[in-house]
Amino acid sequence: MASGKTHDWMTLALLPSVWLLCRWQFNLPMEESILIIAGTFIGGFFLSPDLDIRSRPFYRWGFLRFIWWPYQWAIRHRSSLSHGIFWASWLRLLYLTGVLTLLYCLGSLWLQQRGWLPPTHPLQEAREFLHAHLHELLWLGIGLWIGALIHILLDWLSSAFHSKKRRR
Repeated sequence: MASGKTHDWMTLALLPSVWLLCRWQFNLPMEESILIIAGTFIGGFFLSPDLDIRSRPFYRWGFLRFIWWPYQWAIRHRSSLSHGIFWASWLRLLYLTGVLTLLYCLGSLWLQQRGWLPPTHPLQEAREFLHAHLHELLWLGIGLWIGALIHILLDWLSSAFHSKKRRR
């Protein structure tokens, strides 16, 4: 396995290549390219496949890392649910969206009960936010997937290299 530092380094090193692909190969507008680059960085540093263990990305969440404990409990390390190429990134994003929506709703209701916020419908507000920003969130999601893909491919290459080295 590649180390956490190696994953971080590769994510940063490949950002210019991702940018070039977005802008010149796929002719994406500046806004979409920036969202993909931001997503790739976030996907590599904060929403990494290694959130299923106590890893560098896990500790980067600081005092909010507790939100990943249920994920770690439910998802086995290096399973297809954490390190799968197609669905694992979307599963992490769906999990995070659900947790943040729950925390937002609970916090909003708590503030409303104390009279610090006017009565609102936090779940409806969250739904409206997601609907209003769906286009941007999809481009960001593609970037998150690319960041995770860099991690997964590096793990595969590292494993293949080490297994070939051991056979000699």
